[in-house]
Amino acid sequence: MQIALLGAPRTGKTQLAQALTRHLQPQHVEVFDAPDITQRPLAHAFDVTLLCGLDLPDPAATGHKRTAVEREAIDQRIRHQLDTAQIAYQVVYGVGAERLENALFCIARQAPGWAATPQRPQALNRWSGPCERCADGDCEHRLFMDLLSNKSR
Repeated sequence: MQIALLGAPRTGKTQLAQALTRHLQPQHVEVFDAPDITQRPLAHAFDVTLLCGLDLPDPAATGHKRTAVEREAIDQRIRHQLDTAQIAYQVVYGVGAERLENALFCIARQAPGWAATPQRPQALNRWSGPCERCADGDCEHRLFMDLLSNKSR
């Protein structure tokens, strides 16, 4: 399996590539750190394409040359190239182990069998108390239907 890791400079691609290589079976998985996806033969050569999000600390704050605006522009260009080439991708966010876990989750979604799907905590249930301003669509529908049924009596 081949995984392409893309992203603007200073988005943690190299660290994520190293972590994925350590975690996945290296004899069966190749992780490519920032391949040039604009080359036609490479465009669809990867089984999984991951884009590193811009959630890591601003490099300008740590003395690096690229500003946040430049990183955003590069990120948008990469997304445009992926969309134009019709390459499916997922964006990976998080810091450290959380980023690795999120990448593994994305890999498992795109290529089941290559990475065990990490268990995600169940989403909390919606609040179900009586409230006329809760902004819950189901609740509003129920309230509206109750009002209609009371008018018909």
